[in-house]
Amino acid sequence: MPITTIWERRTLLFACPLALLTLLLLAGWLRHDPSAIRHPLQVLGLSHEGDGLEGVLGKEKPAEEDGFTIVTPTYRRLETLPQFLDNYANGNLSSLRKIVLLWNDVENDPPPSFLGTLDTYGVPVVLEQRHINSLNQRFHPTEHVKTNCVFSVDDDMIFKPEDVEYGYQAWRDQNKGRQRMLGFIAREVRRKGQQVIYDQPHKEYHMVLTKAAFYHTDWMRGYWADDAVTKSLREYVEEHDNCEDILMSFLHAHYTRTPPIFVKPEIKIDFGGSGGISSRKGHIKGRIACVKRFNEAFGDETLVPTDTILERVRPDLWDQWG
Repeated sequence: MPITTIWERRTLLFACPLALLTLLLLAGWLRHDPSAIRHPLQVLGLSHEGDGLEGVLGKEKPAEEDGFTIVTPTYRRLETLPQFLDNYANGNLSSLRKIVLLWNDVENDPPPSFLGTLDTYGVPVVLEQRHINSLNQRFHPTEHVKTNCVFSVDDDMIFKPEDVEYGYQAWRDQNKGRQRMLGFIAREVRRKGQQVIYDQPHKEYHMVLTKAAFYHTDWMRGYWADDAVTKSLREYVEEHDNCEDILMSFLHAHYTRTPPIFVKPEIKIDFGGSGGISSRKGHIKGRIACVKRFNEAFGDETLVPTDTILERVRPDLWDQWG
């Protein structure tokens, strides 16, 4: 059948949605259940305005700025923050518009000597002082983010700027907007009988951790939704001081039904050492408990597995690809 014929038929459907809805009603497709009445294009599986996430994220709005914003929670890392900022705010990230530091040390104000250095970098650096030290605060909406894309990265994680820029371009080029999460650290979640396994990826993975991940800014609002389920799960994160990143992955997968994308970095430096949350005794056991709790809320098949891996080709290796 000629492509033009298909287009003409679809045009008729777009032009006569009310007539199509009437036919569906007469045919009994939407009989008895008023909640089943949807836009005719949704019934046919055709796209219309929106991405299907309006119910949880609201209507998508154009960004005030293009590019992406780094959002980083920080807690008592003054000795390494200069190294962190030297890496990301040196002007080598062409799409980076701003770095927002979320100061979570509620007992100590940032020293003036540190604040005085923030205007010396190649991109704007904003410090936002929080009054609650909570893992949930990582995703609390902030007026300082003007882009539609956030790179959420921990204050002890260092990646090459070339990899970060590549990651953003890959996120943007997917053209999935609010339906895509992409990151540099992946995890596999699988069942072995009644046992839940949370581990490094083997043949596939189910999530990318927001200690180094790109996502649409609207998901900050989605994480802080007022529905009873999401609120109860935030309270679980607060109570156990763990798993805000896993909860974000569950929310994203539950509403989008799309897998994440793992980008393999050339270099990954984690200088958090023994002081990080992940070094605590029982950390992995706690992560497994989180997965079980979130499975109870959303279902065992919520996380969408994939084996997709993206990797930047270094210019010095181009000849090997010839």
